[in-house]
Amino acid sequence: MGCSFIALSVSVCRHTSLPHLVRALRLTLYLATAIHWIACFYYMISDYEGFGTNDWVYPELVGQDAALFRKYIRCLYWSMLTLTAIGETPTPSTNLEYVVTGLTFLVGVMIFAAVVGNVGDVISNMNAARMDFQSRMDCIKQYMNHRSVPELLQRRVKKWLDYSWSRTQALDEASLLALLPGQLRTEIAIHVHLDTLKKVDIFANCERGFLRELVVKLRSQIFSPGDYICREGEVGREMYIINHGRVEVGIVQTVILPWSPGFCLCRALCRDSEADELWSPRQNCTF
Repeated sequence: MGCSFIALSVSVCRHTSLPHLVRALRLTLYLATAIHWIACFYYMISDYEGFGTNDWVYPELVGQDAALFRKYIRCLYWSMLTLTAIGETPTPSTNLEYVVTGLTFLVGVMIFAAVVGNVGDVISNMNAARMDFQSRMDCIKQYMNHRSVPELLQRRVKKWLDYSWSRTQALDEASLLALLPGQLRTEIAIHVHLDTLKKVDIFANCERGFLRELVVKLRSQIFSPGDYICREGEVGREMYIINHGRVEVGIVQTVILPWSPGFCLCRALCRDSEADELWSPRQNCTF
């Protein structure tokens, strides 16, 4: 039964979207089971020595103390007090009572050491990504301070890092999905990027097979307000598709055009190749 439960909990942790919560509930169930069995054992010892023979055992079965629910609640209370060692329990009188109380204290120490350790691991794993990202942020800040980077540039870097965390949770999609086979990576990429590709006019009527091959090549890039994505005279080797945010295109001696999600920067570059152009996000922008 125990092995089956462990196997079931491990399987649930693998398939659930909230594994940390499942682990916390599993630890709570382990603790409740230990308290229950020690309470039952305490009642058996009281029955063996005689109810009400001293202050340590369960009192005589008269009045409310004879009710089943009262028996269980009082034995659970003794079990929790003894396991946690946070309350005063009656002093044992017989050798058996001393042995049972000592073993219960020992079991309580081991159980709560395991529970506290596992709870700490669960909490650490829940915040592992954020803590790792915060550690890298701190290293970048220390480096900028050490190199006397201007305060304005430091603020831009910090804003970019904050926005990057809010958009991607500091996840590297390529390395994260490298464990999966190509077919599954393609399916995930289709789910994430296909709607964005369909917004682009030049891909609207393309075959689905071509789009499936294209989505796996897409890579996310984040630009901050004021960053130049492309300047006049640069050789364009990449195509940018706006996924989130807005981009401002400044054409020298002409107009300034704001572009929204779904617009393809490569298409406009080919159309206006004779103009002097500066590509700059108006707000935090993800491609």
